[in-house]
Amino acid sequence: MQGWIALENGSVFFGDSFGYQDTVEGELVFNTSMTGYQEALTDPSYAGQILMFTFPQIGNYGCNMENYESNKIQTKACIVKEWCRFPHQGEENFDEWLKREKIPGLEGIDTRELTIITRESGTLRAILCTDGKLTPEQGVEKAKEMKWPSDSNLVAEVSTTKVYKEGKKGPNVTLFDWGVKKSIVTNLAKNNKVTVVPWNYSVQDIRKTKPDLIFMSNGPGDPDHPEMKPVVENISMLIKEFPTIGICLGHQILGLALGGETYKLKYGHRGGNQPVKHLRTENVYITSQNHGFALHNLPKGVRETFVNLNDGTCEGISGKNCWSVQFHPEAAPGPMDANVLFEKVGEMINE
Repeated sequence: MQGWIALENGSVFFGDSFGYQDTVEGELVFNTSMTGYQEALTDPSYAGQILMFTFPQIGNYGCNMENYESNKIQTKACIVKEWCRFPHQGEENFDEWLKREKIPGLEGIDTRELTIITRESGTLRAILCTDGKLTPEQGVEKAKEMKWPSDSNLVAEVSTTKVYKEGKKGPNVTLFDWGVKKSIVTNLAKNNKVTVVPWNYSVQDIRKTKPDLIFMSNGPGDPDHPEMKPVVENISMLIKEFPTIGICLGHQILGLALGGETYKLKYGHRGGNQPVKHLRTENVYITSQNHGFALHNLPKGVRETFVNLNDGTCEGISGKNCWSVQFHPEAAPGPMDANVLFEKVGEMINE
C-alpha cells in the first residue's frame, strides 16, 4: 500500500508503507547511525518524533528484545530508504517488529533529499499516513496546524511513575528518570546501588534515598519547558548538597540550574558519529548523540569542558561538585570512546 509524509512547508513524499497502518503526527528528525536501529527507536529521547534513518538499508540483523532501550518503541513512525526482507539473524524482521509495536513505517522515498530539506529548513512538523485516511493536501494543512511535540511535557510521559532499584554493591546513586535509557542504568549498576526515581521527585524525598551521588538522565523535549522549571529549581538546591552528574537532558538541566540558558538547534544532533573535543586535553572522541536543544551563555564559574567539532556547540560543563556531558557515553547505539566517563562516577564519589 502506498503511503506518504507531508511537511509543514508543503512538501509531500510518497513511498510504500510497512509496519502498522496508521496516520500520525510528529517532528521529523534524522539519525545518521549505520547500526543500532532498535536502540534508537526505543530511546525515550525520541518521544513525539518521526525518525528517518539516513543509512540506505535498515533491519539487516533483525530485531530482538535484548536491544531495547526502554519498554517499547518511542517514536511516532519510522522512515527508511529500504527495509531488509531477509535479515541474517533476529527473532523478527523489521516489518514484523513495527507491526507488533503498532508503529507505521514508510520506505522507498528519497531519504537524501528529505535529509537535505531538514538540514536547510530545520526540523519540520509532519504528518505520516499509511492507512489512506487523509489526502496529502489534508496532511500538509494538519502539519501546519499541529503543536510542536516539545510544547508538551514529554518527560512526564516517558518517566517511571514509581521508584525502583538496580545494582547490589557500591555507593548509593540516585538517578532521575527523565527518559532514561536501559544502558545508562546498566552501566551505573555495575559498581553502584542505583535508586531510579520519577522525573519530579522532591528534594525531601531525594534526601531520604541517602545518595552518595545524584545522576540526571537523558530525555525528550525542551529543558526550559514551564513544567520543568520546578525540577531545575530542585536541582539548583541538590547540587549544593550532593555530587551531581548529568547526561544529555541532564546536562541541559544542570546548565539551567547553574544559571545558563538553552536554545533549540536547527536540526539537532542524532547519530553515532559526532566528534567532540575535550578542551583541557584536546583529545577527540567520536560520540553517540540524540538531542535537539543545547546550552549557551554559561555564567562565570561554570567551565565548558567539551565542544562539538561540527558546529562548536557546548558538549560538556563543569561546576563546583558537578559536571555533565551532552553526548551519550553509554553509546547504545554508537562508539564506546566516551564510556570511560562512567569510571568518573566512582572517582567523584570518592573525592
